[in-house]
Amino acid sequence: MSFFMSSSAQWLDDTLDTMCLVMPDVLEREREIAEKKWFAYRFMTPLAATKQFAELYTKGFKAYIRFNRDRDEAELRQGLGQKIFHKPNRSLTELWHARQRADELGLPYDLLIEFGFEFARKGGWKNAPRPMQLFGSVESDIAWPIEIERFLDDRLPLFVDKFAGLPQYRVENYRNLPVQDAFRTYLADHIAVSTKPWASRLAGPCIEKRHLPLLKAIKLVPKDQRWRVTTELRAERDSELLVEAPREALPEIAFVSACFGLTAAHDADSSPCTSCPFGAKCLHMAKIASAEMIKRHGSVSRLKDERDEKRKAGQRRRTARCRARKKAAPLKSSPAAI
Repeated sequence: MSFFMSSSAQWLDDTLDTMCLVMPDVLEREREIAEKKWFAYRFMTPLAATKQFAELYTKGFKAYIRFNRDRDEAELRQGLGQKIFHKPNRSLTELWHARQRADELGLPYDLLIEFGFEFARKGGWKNAPRPMQLFGSVESDIAWPIEIERFLDDRLPLFVDKFAGLPQYRVENYRNLPVQDAFRTYLADHIAVSTKPWASRLAGPCIEKRHLPLLKAIKLVPKDQRWRVTTELRAERDSELLVEAPREALPEIAFVSACFGLTAAHDADSSPCTSCPFGAKCLHMAKIASAEMIKRHGSVSRLKDERDEKRKAGQRRRTARCRARKKAAPLKSSPAAI
């Protein structure tokens, strides 16, 4: 699955599918969590991120059934319907909310899902947790945060070391974007607290993945060790012991944030939109997406219109029943009616 959009046309198709599947109020939250996501998902559309979350959840679900029940049963169970992304449904809404919750906490989906199923297993849950149950239950509202913090303290550093990263974070694609600076700061902090030899700490992010410029990262090293560490790294690179990530030329659409094109016009002057380098283009693309939705479906959100109509129809039925009861009440109390 692609981590980012390779063209504006691909982005538009993905966004239109999203607008057909999810209510506008759910999409509005994407802007609130866009800057909180784990770095691997910052350039993914909400639909692409939710599909990846679903894929990882399904694997975790099968593993849970395989471990707690039966191997053959695990092969038959999906955890989620195979057609969950074909049309709006409750399971998709729950899945979407679970993915948004993970983004709000800034958690890698892999680690969250692994922990969620493990937490349920240790808690003796008879059934595998649903997507939103990966965050525990009412009874575990105190234990869950404590346990996942311990889990992350142990697993997250290794996860960061293995993170292959995205081409958007490589030095040749640096565009002074806030998310790129935030990622570099995160990596620098991670390197600073590591206990590995300095050359090993810098080899991955500076040479193999090219996430950090070596001239800047070397400043993290004590001054009396910098020359030796630099010499070691250059020797390893020249001897081809370190394999560098491929260089990729990316289109501009590949750098937009996850909430791109989902911002309504009245949100244009609100933070964080005001500081977004793609703010103007975001509004432009949002208008294109809205116009295309009206062209194809007659509405910006056919799902919202259908639900609004159902709500109004229900209100009309309730009003009619109430009026009928009021009309019948005088007849029952009248002597002539006895």
